[in-house]
Amino acid sequence: MPDFEVFGGVLRAALDFPQLPAVERQGEPDWALEVVDGPAPEVAGMLAGSEELSAGIQAVLRRTPAGLRLTFDDLGTFDIIQGGHRIVWYPHPGCDVELARVDILGRVLSAAVHEQGLLSLHGSAVAVHGHGVAFLAPKGSGKSTLALTLASHGAPILTDDTLPVDPPRAVAFPGVHAVRLWDDAAERFRGLGEWRTGLSDKKSVDTLPRHLVQRTSVPMAAFYELVPRAPGSGGPPVRREKYSAAEGSMRLMAHLKLGGLLGGTETMKVFDRCVALADRVPVYRLDVTRALDALDEVARQIAGWHS
Repeated sequence: MPDFEVFGGVLRAALDFPQLPAVERQGEPDWALEVVDGPAPEVAGMLAGSEELSAGIQAVLRRTPAGLRLTFDDLGTFDIIQGGHRIVWYPHPGCDVELARVDILGRVLSAAVHEQGLLSLHGSAVAVHGHGVAFLAPKGSGKSTLALTLASHGAPILTDDTLPVDPPRAVAFPGVHAVRLWDDAAERFRGLGEWRTGLSDKKSVDTLPRHLVQRTSVPMAAFYELVPRAPGSGGPPVRREKYSAAEGSMRLMAHLKLGGLLGGTETMKVFDRCVALADRVPVYRLDVTRALDALDEVARQIAGWHS
């Protein structure tokens, strides 16, 4: 992920980010998070959208004169200002720090990416011969497991879960390299690091071996909308079908990281970015047999398409 720092406030000591590797500072960070005690100041804002995160917990995004304001019922308020380069957090007293890490690295930084004119997609990506190959899918579809399998075949992980892309240049940036897998998939990669149980009962590893991660931006080669198939459904373990550019742009829209939060006037911004990206990079439907013993063959086939 581009350079990031946390400063200010009493939560600074508790709010470390084991998912982000330490880097040698060169100039100003791409994002800075400031933690401020006390309630968020009142500001005028136009509703962009809202999303129910869990029972009784909602996130709301508003456009303000200074930028964006993202409010969580359980975590507090985040003001995303200075063109997306500065984030000011007014936390609710006693909020869950682990949950805050997840949302800061997910929705909050995705809102900052959006404010910078980029596109944030819900997907995992690897670098095959220096070009980005992304897998877009809802939670639980196996995109992290597929990406980690490809990494073990020599295609390092660019990001897991949140993928930032510059549409005009069709360039993808490295994101969080920590991965989360269900028990059976985590067992397959048990030797890669120290696995722990996260908020969703998935197994997480925060630091992958250096040779398995891609730390620089890459030009995009393809987006794959991952569609798992049940074992025994017939046919090859993996097959792809290219969407038209128009349909591809709609499939990208379906996998925005911020989902329903980007409504109102923000919708046209992300739509234009999806159209520009689908015009430059092919978008495919990827049917994959959901079976761990087929993953190596699936990874070899995908790598072969981009060799």
